[in-house]
Amino acid sequence: MKNKILLIALVALLATGMLFAQGAKEEKEGPLEITFWSLFTGGDGEFFDAMVDEFNASQDEIVMKNDMVKFDNYYTKLTTALSAKTAPDVVVVHQGNLLNYVPSGSLLALDSYIDEATLNDFQRAPLDACRFDGKLYSLPFDVHPIVMYYNTDLLTEAGITEVPKSAQDFIDASLAVKQATGKWGMAIDNTTGVYKAYTLSRLFISMLAQQGGSLLTDDASAPAFNNAYGEKALVWLQDLVHKYAVNPSELDYDAAMNIFKLGDAAFYFNGVWATGTLEKQDGLNFAAAPLPPIMGKEAAWAGSHTLAIPVQKNQDPARVEAAITFIKWMTSHGEMWAKAGHIPTRKSVAEKAEMQALPYRADYAAAAAFALPTPRTPAWEEIYGTLSDKLEYAVTKNQNPKVALADMEQTVKDIIASY
Repeated sequence: MKNKILLIALVALLATGMLFAQGAKEEKEGPLEITFWSLFTGGDGEFFDAMVDEFNASQDEIVMKNDMVKFDNYYTKLTTALSAKTAPDVVVVHQGNLLNYVPSGSLLALDSYIDEATLNDFQRAPLDACRFDGKLYSLPFDVHPIVMYYNTDLLTEAGITEVPKSAQDFIDASLAVKQATGKWGMAIDNTTGVYKAYTLSRLFISMLAQQGGSLLTDDASAPAFNNAYGEKALVWLQDLVHKYAVNPSELDYDAAMNIFKLGDAAFYFNGVWATGTLEKQDGLNFAAAPLPPIMGKEAAWAGSHTLAIPVQKNQDPARVEAAITFIKWMTSHGEMWAKAGHIPTRKSVAEKAEMQALPYRADYAAAAAFALPTPRTPAWEEIYGTLSDKLEYAVTKNQNPKVALADMEQTVKDIIASY
């Protein structure tokens, strides 16, 4: 009888152990859910969401839950979450914004998580821009410089056989288009509507560098544009509107995009992210090229989306490893992101047949070689936004350029001094 009871107990014990083992096995096999906040909307958002879906479908160990945050609120929400150490597992941070978070210890240093082969696959310049004091705090997802789009039909109708490069070439070509077709030569947005007039800042910064100048000093401690370089760039932007009347005044971002999309302007300047939208426009025959050396030499404003891992209250190694897996996958599939127009940062992506088959992208990919780095100052976002507002007023109101530059210079000095 005792043996029978002992046998029953042993069977029960084994059964219980099997149940626990099965439960543990099921828990281990379940995918780990990690989180991400995306600031990508519109065409960008569609391509990014498709990439996340593809990542989730490519394996069964990790599920990325992607929540979109409106761009206007993104950095406010991100800053609050990083301060509280309650941010998602992965975040996107523009390269120019990294300095706002690295000194406070809000982002995890990635050096011990990324192997040398992966690091060597990245273009050196955008990767180095993610390093601070020798440590790597994010991986560059893309480079997105300002480039030029042009309507090939309008240029043909106006008898223009060579794409303009210099400041005067653009004026001459724009006047020829206007006379021959009645259309606008340029569609440079120059006022705030749905979006700040960042195109003015991007062109202004680019044209300073094309003359050998810069917006700020090398150590980013003071403005450096109130000079002949700044005046030449500003006067050109003003003359397009007021002297030659080849660019509309009071033109906001969406209106500029629509004017070009509808075939009503010959030349259009925007970031590479516009490509995905433009190529969907029926009947629009256009080409793309790196920003021309309008003021002398090649140089172009550029931004970069980077992917980073926040420091958490309780940093879970498993979640960090999952986040690293996600970031490496996303950057290694940049040909999918390039559909939105962006230039991938990994060398292996550039060699993929899928990447080489994409129209337009190869035409401006060379712009990454002379893309300008963002000045390293925590004041950058305020400088950038305020400068856009000041340039908007100077261009649309045809403000005296010396007065405008002096005012912008003092404003930037005040901003830097406040940090």
